[in-house]
Amino acid sequence: MQVAQNIESSVFCPTFSDGRKLRESDQASLWVALNEDRTRSSRQMLQCLEESGTPLDVSVRHINRIRHEWGLSRGKGRPPGKSSVGKSEPDSPIVKVNPHVSFVGVFLFAAWMESHGDFEKVVELLQQGIESYVKSHPEADFPLLYHKPETLKRRFEALFYAPLFGIEKLTELDVTRNPLKSLVGVGYHSSTLNQFLGQLAQIDAGDALREALLPDESGRVGYVDGHMIAYWSRKSMHKGKITMLGRIMTGSQAVVTHNQNGHALAVEYYPPDIRMPNFIVAYCEKIAQSTSIEVFVIDREVN
Repeated sequence: MQVAQNIESSVFCPTFSDGRKLRESDQASLWVALNEDRTRSSRQMLQCLEESGTPLDVSVRHINRIRHEWGLSRGKGRPPGKSSVGKSEPDSPIVKVNPHVSFVGVFLFAAWMESHGDFEKVVELLQQGIESYVKSHPEADFPLLYHKPETLKRRFEALFYAPLFGIEKLTELDVTRNPLKSLVGVGYHSSTLNQFLGQLAQIDAGDALREALLPDESGRVGYVDGHMIAYWSRKSMHKGKITMLGRIMTGSQAVVTHNQNGHALAVEYYPPDIRMPNFIVAYCEKIAQSTSIEVFVIDREVN
């Protein structure tokens, strides 16, 4: 016998028959009671059946075994209290949505960035930097100088979002599947973005983008420090003052400035054999013009 009159037709109902411990009618009553509220424990279920006049002479363990066979086992956790006994499940089923793209959070972040117009500001500053470079180098001729605003924006966005997709180096763009194309509209290869990066460095885009990259509040104090970076090469090169394993090696000096909150404000590179007093005044003046910093704390090299 199949009991379907008390249960929606969409719910699977097993076939009942007299067993060693439960009769066919007892199994049907248990099936109806379980579907009314699956959150009740087996002990509570037996109590409810006894109160309704259809007691079952079986153990809680046997009820658990039947619930497992019917796929009606209660979830883990403490049984609900008496106030919740008899409450039915909501009519509407739980809806699970599987997104059709990966990295949904990056797409939401991109929509937030678009709403603030930050990329338009970057493109405007890049165009100003390109115009300034063309004026000082009228003989220069490379693709970046002729990029349209849309191209500048898409390529900068590709560089901006690539790390958020787990891309640690640009060469991974050629072998790793990522939703970059669906985000910026164009799928880029590593060679294209490497060329774009090199041309940005050629026009010194860091200075042009300083206004967009600096924090809104830089503070009043800046901390300046220098870091020596060695060049490893088998070729004969001019010796600087960097020592490595007893050898004097060529390299560069990175001069970094942080504000009082630890945010980096500027990084510039100088030859390793140049003394800091020869350039530190012009370096600090450049930072002071674009930030609110009034006091610089510098290591003893400036003396």
